[in-house]
Amino acid sequence: MNAPSRAAPPQTKTAFAPASLSNLGPGFDTLGLALGEIGDTIEAWRTDEPGVRVVPSEDPSAPTIPLDPTQNTAAVAAAQVLDEARRARSSPSSSVLDGGGIALRIEKGIPIGSGIGGSAASAAAGAGAANQLLDEPFGKEALVEAVLAGEEIASGSRHGDNALPALLGGLLLVSPENPSVYRRLALPAPLPVALVVPDLSILTSDARNILPERVPRTDATATAAALAFMVDAFRCGDYETVGECMMSDRLVEPARARLVPCYEAVRRAAMEAGALGCALTGSGPALFALAESDERAAAVADAMQQASREAGVEAARFVTRADDGGLRRGGCAGRTDA
Repeated sequence: MNAPSRAAPPQTKTAFAPASLSNLGPGFDTLGLALGEIGDTIEAWRTDEPGVRVVPSEDPSAPTIPLDPTQNTAAVAAAQVLDEARRARSSPSSSVLDGGGIALRIEKGIPIGSGIGGSAASAAAGAGAANQLLDEPFGKEALVEAVLAGEEIASGSRHGDNALPALLGGLLLVSPENPSVYRRLALPAPLPVALVVPDLSILTSDARNILPERVPRTDATATAAALAFMVDAFRCGDYETVGECMMSDRLVEPARARLVPCYEAVRRAAMEAGALGCALTGSGPALFALAESDERAAAVADAMQQASREAGVEAARFVTRADDGGLRRGGCAGRTDA
């Protein structure tokens, strides 16, 4: 999505946080990867009124988002940053710390309900924009709790597999029981990604409820092994093995695939076009594929989009790379074709 063309209020700060992939096959609620160029941008400025206010986008085609600051992921994250700064008085005295507030304008570059971390990106960008207004008293790691609080508004729990990649960038291993416990893994080589977002709506509750309560021991051990091998392959830059492992989940993806009618066609098309591997991200409906080059990723994305359309489901396609930066100042435009 292009940055807004109208003039911003004086002393506006702008933050961008990227989309992200979660699960990556066998890493259910545990593994997340930030994506470059696709993301949400938030402008923030100081106000005389206390608290955090969400200002509607001036783009008439912008998606509908909650304007209630208690129900908006970005506003909740920004409010927590503001509260923490006031408690610590860790920022120079300002109208914000002395009773003023913050206004946010959110530009969604991530399709809502797509499965690529839109709520997490908004939470990270909201926290980052508020931190900028306070002259950045907090480093990224100190914003983790604020971003998790924002994500909880959207998902109902403190999931870190999208929230932490959006904030910190890169590949993250996250504890599903305590997402404040995580490990960031460096990627030794660029990783091109093809992505399609089918025009489908999947409720998170449906995606959770469809999962089996019990699984065969052989499926559990095979999936655990696939995750272990995949993490080590990521560390080594062995993306061919990563692709193989991410298609080896026996616990979650087989169940959730039933909610995406174009799933089999898209995955088959990706592999026939030369992808290293293809899988759902999160609860879907988006599917992603890894490729050995940007050119190959573009060809794979074309094939995935065409397969979805032939299966009767319109889809947007993106071509990008894994992102190492996470939250940052300014906005960013993604590479997409409708």
